[in-house]
Amino acid sequence: MSPRVSKVADRRVISQGLSLFVRDSGRTSAPAVVLAHGMWCEGGMFAPVAKELAGDYRVVTPDFRAHGRSEVPASSWTISDLAIDLLTILDTIGIERAVIAGFSMGGMAALQLAISHPDRVGGLVLLSTSAGPEEKFRILQIGVLVGLLNAVGPQEVIVREASRTTFSREFRHSYPERVERWERAIRAMKRPALVQALQAIAERPSVLKHLGHIRVPVHIATGADDRVLRPRWSRAMHEEIRASRLTVFEGAGHAIPIERPDETAGLIAELIEAAEADGREP
Repeated sequence: MSPRVSKVADRRVISQGLSLFVRDSGRTSAPAVVLAHGMWCEGGMFAPVAKELAGDYRVVTPDFRAHGRSEVPASSWTISDLAIDLLTILDTIGIERAVIAGFSMGGMAALQLAISHPDRVGGLVLLSTSAGPEEKFRILQIGVLVGLLNAVGPQEVIVREASRTTFSREFRHSYPERVERWERAIRAMKRPALVQALQAIAERPSVLKHLGHIRVPVHIATGADDRVLRPRWSRAMHEEIRASRLTVFEGAGHAIPIERPDETAGLIAELIEAAEADGREP
């Protein structure tokens, strides 16, 4: 792949009355990939991945509602709303079919889109995500965190704990500047945005029973040391999705796109080519 970027256009897309920030880069006429970020992140987390892919593909990197440069809703929202946002983005910028590479919450939204509108998804790269419901002990933890945020607002201890669980210990020690860049995105978020995202994750339904209907190429990747969404959830998806591939990154934590950007870009490029070949089959 070439690192050359043909163009970069920053757009505003209106979805369900909300203004969403979308970066559209790369080659307009090339196969398209949407990079969907995780909870308490923003599209910039994919910057090295997008740069690598944009020499050969059209790369669309949105900020989800309540994140980054997108608008914060007045009330709660769901993972299904994020899938609607992805569909609206595709419609608005004129992309009929795209590969969706989703990290964590973004992977959940990608699955919802693939299930509800299979004709719009050419392939899936599911990074550190899950098709199952939130685990009961995590729901309790999220409830405590929501209460803390509502009582005292964002605190540095919350940011530090989030990065401790998101990144592997080795990565935090070796690349503190990358961890700090990620932490700044959380510090920039408003209290309602933080709470809304937590509640959307906690209340998501299981879509495991629908995975057998997915017929496009799928590559699932997880970090062996992921403490947010354990590798067993990636294995569960792999078992349900026909002909999916599974990659486990040894020594990596939850944030694969940040910890392993080159490998992530390679996985996505392979999937795009597989999706293109799949689409050409009679």
